Amino acid sequence: MNVKELLKLGEPIFSKIDKLVKAEKYEEAYELIDGSEPPKEWILELPSKSSPGDTYKALPIDLMEAAMRRIFGSAGIETINQPTIVSDKGRFAVTVVVSYYYNAFELKAFPRNIDGIATVFCNDISLLELASPKASTMAVKNAIKQLGGLFGKYLNRPVEDVEFPGEEQEVKLTPEEMAKNIAQKLLSCKTYEELKSYRLVVFDKKMPLDLQSMYENRLRELANTAKNIG
Repeated sequence: MNVKELLKLGEPIFSKIDKLVKAEKYEEAYELIDGSEPPKEWILELPSKSSPGDTYKALPIDLMEAAMRRIFGSAGIETINQPTIVSDKGRFAVTVVVSYYYNAFELKAFPRNIDGIATVFCNDISLLELASPKASTMAVKNAIKQLGGLFGKYLNRPVEDVEFPGEEQEVKLTPEEMAKNIAQKLLSCKTYEELKSYRLVVFDKKMPLDLQSMYENRLRELANTAKNIG
């Protein structure tokens, strides 16, 4: 089934929420969202890549956002931060924070923001290009899930899987391709702090010396800019 068809399966719950909102029983509407389980057809049971042999339950991100718009009228990403990258002994972690807005009931037409954060780990620097968008998607899902059971908050145990980019989907970049991508990211950085988050990646032993020189030059440029503005 496509998203439109799956969304129709939620209409019994959506209609109850609509009636409560119309009666201005906002607290009860939120309680219904929190206490409701998603329709079974919404739920995906996926193999865990971080714990082979195990599975975890999840809702498709496009369906979650469609349900948000159906319930609240308007919802979406307001801001998404530049991924923060850290490295330890050749293992990388990418963390993304998003701010997600929706038209909260008690505030009527005024949006409320909920934050979501996610970290994805990878064992090779060439997989960072896959890890960053995956972390962004997970951060959005984690933001929406805060609203309750209807959005999958209680589908899994309290400690959920931190998923790795799947081996079958990985397309490893050559060192030259990775260096080119990192160089583009360095050029796009707007602040000194944002640029600093790439330090461990730039000085990885697989990265060329000219990329490190570029990093140091950009660092000085942004530091001087910040000093002149201050």
